[in-house]
Amino acid sequence: SLVRWRMDWLSEQEATSAHASQASNPPNTSVPRAPRSGGLVGIECVWAHAMIGILIAFPPRMPLQTKHLSPRFLSLPGLAVLLLSACNTPDAALGVDQSLTNDAGGHASSNSALFRVDLGTLGGSSSYAADINGNEIVVGWSETSSGATHAFRWSANGGMVDLGTLPGDSESRAVAIIDGATTSGGQILGVSGSGAQWTPVTWSASGSISRLPIGLIPSFTFGLPVGFNSAGDVVGWDGGLGLQHGWKWSADAGKYDLSANVEGGSNEGSAGGVTASGLVVLTTRAFTCHQNPQCWRTYLWSKTQGYAAVGTPGSDPEASVTGLGISEQGTVVGWATINEKNAFPYRWTVSTGFTPLSQYSNASNSYGYATAVNSAGTVVGAAFEPTSGSIVATTWPATGGIVRLSADDPNPSVAVAINSAGTIAGWASVSDHVNHAVVWSSSLKGSHSNLLVPGPTPRYLSSASTPCLKGVRAILTRQALFSCAINADHGR
Repeated sequence: SLVRWRMDWLSEQEATSAHASQASNPPNTSVPRAPRSGGLVGIECVWAHAMIGILIAFPPRMPLQTKHLSPRFLSLPGLAVLLLSACNTPDAALGVDQSLTNDAGGHASSNSALFRVDLGTLGGSSSYAADINGNEIVVGWSETSSGATHAFRWSANGGMVDLGTLPGDSESRAVAIIDGATTSGGQILGVSGSGAQWTPVTWSASGSISRLPIGLIPSFTFGLPVGFNSAGDVVGWDGGLGLQHGWKWSADAGKYDLSANVEGGSNEGSAGGVTASGLVVLTTRAFTCHQNPQCWRTYLWSKTQGYAAVGTPGSDPEASVTGLGISEQGTVVGWATINEKNAFPYRWTVSTGFTPLSQYSNASNSYGYATAVNSAGTVVGAAFEPTSGSIVATTWPATGGIVRLSADDPNPSVAVAINSAGTIAGWASVSDHVNHAVVWSSSLKGSHSNLLVPGPTPRYLSSASTPCLKGVRAILTRQALFSCAINADHGR
């Protein structure tokens, strides 16, 4: 369950020996590979591999499984992972992407409009991007030379900048960025802490850090922010006592428990994002399924309108639906399951309802998930690509079809955010056991050495965090994906 994962994470924070334990019992990454193994491949580990594409931020101790995308959910905590190797220079090796596009008929064509740029690290092995704003500023976290995880801000002109921590803390992570700033000057949302204690914070455009006075829901013991807007609304989740609840907070109204007040109530859930107008997307556990032990539902919530159920594809009472992202127009994206089959990515709007998104194959082992959508309706996420055997960063244009963002790269990758201009942020496996934060852009080409060299890319061994990308059933939020990744990195 979602809560169980969060509690496992907390236990790991309180016991440093947990890292050593995980290192001695690495996640199962033995999957079928193309000529030489590398990254997320194969179907046996589908459950484990799908999880990486969505977790990056806060270390939950996660028992990786190899279940074949079962309809049950095992959730992971907040945003996590720092996997960038030390290439924090303007000439960090990166590359051009010859993307592949599948039209409605499934035919592939070349698309070289987007270039993949490696963002480097803060001196450590790995880094991860969590969000990008309209000014092409990327935030996330990276390992430092000491092995700690620090939040970063990246821009084409300034490169990767360490945002630091609150006084006395050893680690931090940035999880979201807005175009402007809140009334108090905050532009970047994240956490600062050490051990099992995390404090919600914001960083201003100049990099100054401020503590957010967000208390916990009574009787809960820990929590994490997920997203915010310029009005100062923050959304996230609190956990403890075997429960996890999604919430919305503001300085004037305090914290509102979204999970406790949903129709029928729920003991597990998380807010996935909030728009500038205060519209929140919430995923919560439901007890309405008859054939499945548990299922998940997605709602939209606003202060004036209350809850509005997104529903399920075809009104199927046994289907599960998670909302991983929301646009300013109220378009929701995520993944869904029907009849206990593999998860598939979707786009939902009030006017059109559910639209299943294309996949690279119609085979029974195909699966994927959508993590974010921009104002133009372009969706990003990850999907299993059978030729490479990896789950790869993917975009779905508003006009239809499917585009592989790094067509020449057989290694695992995932896209987690997209801005209004279509610049995409995420991360990719760049060498053995190393992931790097990357952007795919038509304009941020940087120097030639910052671009992925056209042509075949070597297949790398699976990095510690790649199993997370396949655990779709465990990905109830993008932050859950982040958490899986950071936990895996700690144990590598």
